[in-house]
Amino acid sequence: MKRNTYYYESYKDDFAVTKNLKYDLIDKKYKYEPNIIFRFFSFILYFIIAKPLIWLIMKMVYGLRIKNKKVLKECRNNGFYIYGNHTNYMPDAYVPNLLRWRRNYIIVGGQTASINGVKTIIKALGARPLGDTIEAKKNLFRFMKNSINKKKSITIYPEAHIWPYYTSVRPFDSINMKYQVLLNAPSYSISYCYSKRKIRKIPRITVYVDGPFYPDLSLDTKLRQEKLASDIYNKIKERTDIYSTYSVNNYIKKE
Repeated sequence: MKRNTYYYESYKDDFAVTKNLKYDLIDKKYKYEPNIIFRFFSFILYFIIAKPLIWLIMKMVYGLRIKNKKVLKECRNNGFYIYGNHTNYMPDAYVPNLLRWRRNYIIVGGQTASINGVKTIIKALGARPLGDTIEAKKNLFRFMKNSINKKKSITIYPEAHIWPYYTSVRPFDSINMKYQVLLNAPSYSISYCYSKRKIRKIPRITVYVDGPFYPDLSLDTKLRQEKLASDIYNKIKERTDIYSTYSVNNYIKKE
């Protein structure tokens, strides 16, 4: 597997292939909850076609292992949020959908939700973009609230941008915990860790699930978000520091 070197100025730098794509404005016209025909098509694609195929690809290509799934039992009858380190394309998009049988949605940027030719499929598989206008942001929050109430999960990658095969977790803003705090919902962390394989050049991905984490109701809203962000960040860093043992790419800070 080719080793790449990435030079960065800050942890917010974007190395994703979609970073320069033009994207549709996500305003009040965007339908976060589509009509019944789309939902039927989405159900068939998500549960009957994509899930079995994704599981097979993840196993064959990445040697995927998911550890500590037992912690999900505490919230098996609840909706919850999932936070992870953003280090890959296909695994980051699909692994959260394999954690349990209920529907999972992933919050993405406008570029991902606007790729011509596949944006309808991406939406059917559970991707929902951040809103660009106040009305769209309100619609997104309403969608999240309904999804949590229906015992579904919502995945957010708080680092925002993909750093391919990065073996740790970058600092992220506590604003990413805003929705969870407002809804007083539980959350889990997923830590993507990489290890060398004997035959395949693509590293093995092992995902560690931890939680649940709950907002601390004794604190005000801002401090709740900060504590939650700190708890989740520390858990992901703990996992990656121990179990992410094989580096594919080099990341060098610019002088």
